[in-house]
Amino acid sequence: MLFMRFFATFLYVVFIFATANSKEFRIDFSDEGMKLLEKRGFGKKTVYTNNKDDKGWYLKAEAEKSATGLGMEISKELLNEMPFLNITFKIEKDFINIDQKTKDGHDWTARIMVGHGKKIGAKLVSLAHSSFLEEGYLQQSPWTKGSRDYVISNDKSGKWHTRKINVRELLEKTHGISFTNFIAIFSDSNNSKQKIIAYYRDIYFSSE
Repeated sequence: MLFMRFFATFLYVVFIFATANSKEFRIDFSDEGMKLLEKRGFGKKTVYTNNKDDKGWYLKAEAEKSATGLGMEISKELLNEMPFLNITFKIEKDFINIDQKTKDGHDWTARIMVGHGKKIGAKLVSLAHSSFLEEGYLQQSPWTKGSRDYVISNDKSGKWHTRKINVRELLEKTHGISFTNFIAIFSDSNNSKQKIIAYYRDIYFSSE
């Protein structure tokens, strides 16, 4: 239910830039980009803050009994040219002993959501980090029939790490669609009531 309510009320905004020569479409975490981002959630809010180091801008997500996302509307044609989604993140504080296959444990320290976001009949995939499930694990959300959880990281190093996923193929496999009309960052802990901290950077679509 959380996903459906989220997409029913989410105000999408667009602030991403493309470099046509390299066939990349990036999310911007700079100060200017953050000014245009709206966040939506229910109850206590996940706190998102941006900062910069020698490698550029990044986003910090801190959730404690909260469920809030940051999202952007994107062109449904994007995956035709750039089907890969590149995600770099690190986990500072993860969950302790939760079962993410159940409703009570269905929280994710770091995840990127894509798919067909709409009020009724949404078809979503969460590209998630999990310390408990192996990379490649795929399940239907215990909350929402139209949502799938796909574990892309089981990295417990606490360091930055990158994953590249062919989201067009994944959406075709899970929902029979070959497009996404949005991308959202969503760190949540509203079910488990724990506190988590994650970081995101260099999130972009690419042609290869």
